[in-house]
Amino acid sequence: MVDQATGNVRGVVPPGEFSRRFRPVDVFADVPGFPGYLGTVTASDGTALVDLVLDRNPFMLANGPGRAARPHVLMVPRSHRDGWSSATASELAARHTAMTLVAAWYRGLDGGHVVFGANDSAPNLDYLRDVEVAGGTLAGSGADVAITRNPRQDVQHAHLHAFYAERGQTENHESSALHGLPVMAEGQWAFSAALGSDAVRVEPDSTRLAAAVRLAAQPWGGSYCSYQLGVDGPFWVMPALGPSQDEFNQRLARADGLKAGPDPKLGGAINLVRPTLADAGRLHAAQQATAGQRASFETFLAQRGLNARSLAVGLVPQAPRAP
Repeated sequence: MVDQATGNVRGVVPPGEFSRRFRPVDVFADVPGFPGYLGTVTASDGTALVDLVLDRNPFMLANGPGRAARPHVLMVPRSHRDGWSSATASELAARHTAMTLVAAWYRGLDGGHVVFGANDSAPNLDYLRDVEVAGGTLAGSGADVAITRNPRQDVQHAHLHAFYAERGQTENHESSALHGLPVMAEGQWAFSAALGSDAVRVEPDSTRLAAAVRLAAQPWGGSYCSYQLGVDGPFWVMPALGPSQDEFNQRLARADGLKAGPDPKLGGAINLVRPTLADAGRLHAAQQATAGQRASFETFLAQRGLNARSLAVGLVPQAPRAP
């Protein structure tokens, strides 16, 4: 066991004796404070519902003849931490608005397409317990609450990935340099609307989506992964470890000109091998790309008379205003 504040070892837990409580730091506690913050979808009364932010580690930084960096947007509910399967209808409607905005923006970037995906867990009861403890309504001691965490989930706070997919085959110059030969990203053609037999199709209606996902994910302990090709494509949920999720990662690798392979941390399940930011040069390039993409999205909104911090639920992005 390690003290999270100092990094000092506080003790050793014997093998097989550990707590199943999942109590991470909420890395999305202040999305508007992130360098890659793009905007917020709000309710009619101004309540912030869903934030949009650029992932700090883009999948692709040098695509095509122009060696263009491609964005990777995350949609994050402002106050709701747990998976989308327990979100409110208002939060899900705001998510759909965010998806529509991102899809329109991607189309304006060399005709890009979008693929949505999420890795979610069942509601984390530890968060509720922590709030109750802080409020004095629950004693600080007591038995741990056993929950099922999605093994593919990097953080507990719910978020939806918007993967940029090229409209056609394009060279990924980062991968080409790494492998010493041209590596082509297949783009949108790597994807199809259908998935394997372990995936369950759910109607993406904001008013019924959460309940339908909870029902579909019950056999998997409430944890699930989701996949949707475009804003209006079929919405699929699937177990985190299974052939459909393996297939999704293989499709994503082909689409981006990356690799996917067995991940020992997932018991050999297939995972995307994503470039890291360990190299100082790539980190600098990613930071430059983020700044440029944020400016691009600001321009996209300004051309349509939209306020980034108050994007109304249900808005449909229109054509740019005439100069």
